[in-house]
Amino acid sequence: MTANQLNAAVVSGLLAWTAVLPAAEAGKAPPPKGKEVAPGIVQIGTIVNPRITESSGIVASRRHPGVFWTHTDGGGPKKQFLFAISREGKSLAEFRVVGAAIEDWEDIAIDDAGHLYLGDIGNNDAKRDGLAVYEVDEPDPKSGRSLASINRGWQLRFPKKPFDCEALFVWHGQGYVISKVFNDKKADLYRFALSVSKTPQVLERIARLPIESPVTGADISADGKRLGIVAKSGAFLFDLDAGPADAAHAPYRRARFRHEQIEACCFVPEGLLATAESREIFLFTDEAFGDRPAPPTPSAASGKTGDLK
Repeated sequence: MTANQLNAAVVSGLLAWTAVLPAAEAGKAPPPKGKEVAPGIVQIGTIVNPRITESSGIVASRRHPGVFWTHTDGGGPKKQFLFAISREGKSLAEFRVVGAAIEDWEDIAIDDAGHLYLGDIGNNDAKRDGLAVYEVDEPDPKSGRSLASINRGWQLRFPKKPFDCEALFVWHGQGYVISKVFNDKKADLYRFALSVSKTPQVLERIARLPIESPVTGADISADGKRLGIVAKSGAFLFDLDAGPADAAHAPYRRARFRHEQIEACCFVPEGLLATAESREIFLFTDEAFGDRPAPPTPSAASGKTGDLK
């Protein structure tokens, strides 16, 4: 091979490599836009609507792409509004909720049938003897309407002592709430039947979770294979096989991120989106959770409700 032939071969190889490189990069998801505040955790937006004073729950619409539903913490006529926002925090629409008086609205959930579930489940200082959840039809943000009417509700009673609660999700005809506990106590997962709405129900405890930080929000993925939970110490991701009760014994991954005002979360294609009462919108990517699941604690690993103390 002559020197000219060798140079031509080298140039040809470089051109081929530069052609392959963009194709390989195209297979990778682009990094999320925003400010990285911790490894794998990006602030992607800020809630701009001044009426959303403390975003306490959030879900991603399954009917209207790019729409997220949130609400303000607390209760009373001035706070009974359902807000549609973008993932960056832009205001899209708002609807006044009518048909019930909400005392302490702490979370929101969604199903595949076009319903939203409003969690009147806050219980500061354990002063309430019961909780409530309400169902509304998911509004169309472009409809021009201004009201969201409650279709039905569930009155929930505690199996033992009252507890505080800020996390709600629904799955396969069941509603689920998670206790918010303090002093390094582990959170418990409870459920109730969505098919029973005319009479009060006693919450059924089905799992003790390996979370010793106050839980402030939760969401289950649309396929039911992942459970995401946010707490004061960060976010937790559980892989489920047969339903939410798996969280008692399933390995989990944790994203450590101390933020006293994180209150809500929901799944998005890139990971877990979370909002804070201080208006930030965060994205917890897979990188934030790491690759190696943490083993379950021995007390949680049994998965038997009878073992719960």
